[in-house]
Amino acid sequence: MKIEKWLRALLVSHRQSCIACGQSKPVGMMLPSLCEACSSQVPWIVRPSCLRCGRAEACVDCVRAAEKSRAFALNRSAVVYNAVIREWLSKYKYGGEQRWTEPFSLMLEQAYRRMAIELSQAGRKKWSADLVTWVPVSEQRLEERGFNQAEELARRLSKRLGLPAYDLLTRHVHTDKQSFKSRAERLHNLDGAFSLLPNLNPGAFKKWDSIGSVKRPGRSFPISLLLIDDIYTTGTTASICADVLKKLESVIERPIIIYSLTLTRS
Repeated sequence: MKIEKWLRALLVSHRQSCIACGQSKPVGMMLPSLCEACSSQVPWIVRPSCLRCGRAEACVDCVRAAEKSRAFALNRSAVVYNAVIREWLSKYKYGGEQRWTEPFSLMLEQAYRRMAIELSQAGRKKWSADLVTWVPVSEQRLEERGFNQAEELARRLSKRLGLPAYDLLTRHVHTDKQSFKSRAERLHNLDGAFSLLPNLNPGAFKKWDSIGSVKRPGRSFPISLLLIDDIYTTGTTASICADVLKKLESVIERPIIIYSLTLTRS
């Protein structure tokens, strides 16, 4: 009888109101904010088809010659952008439901750990990002939403991984939603939209000397910088932000390799 009471109490303790469906059900092990039924709907990207952008299906963007010049090394995403994820992300970004930060950051953590294994196997040594930053939003967008979803996800992820997080970019051009635009329109729409924060102090980057792998005599290994955003569609945003972030190389006098990590891949 005591065992039965203990099991019953354990089951009750693992029930809560699911943030997706609102029902009180047993929660999932990997995503404790979601019930088991809703957790099972998450369209994980476990083995990306495109090794450059992380898309789960055949990719037409990365076969173009112009894509070879992108400033970021690769992108990996946690999940496929389907109807379920679109609804959940809409609640988060436009509905102001910031409780989604936790499950979304857990999804990003899973994608990061898979990426770390992939890069470690490719380079034959353990890989880890050295620091985390994020894609900024315009002041108008920040005022509308009250928060930057990419920053919230990045800061939560950095704490979970034990990595430093830095605010490095600013967005001084407000643009309409990129999801409704063609690839050419995205490029034109974001031209000149991002820059390094104007108040960055070069002296503050001296502490970056200790970031990354042990220095070799006469030179140092590159800094692995992780750029966080919520969605990857054509890679335009990641590419432009990476171009701007590469300008830090002349400031810190160290090479920087930029890796893009996004919640979802369309």
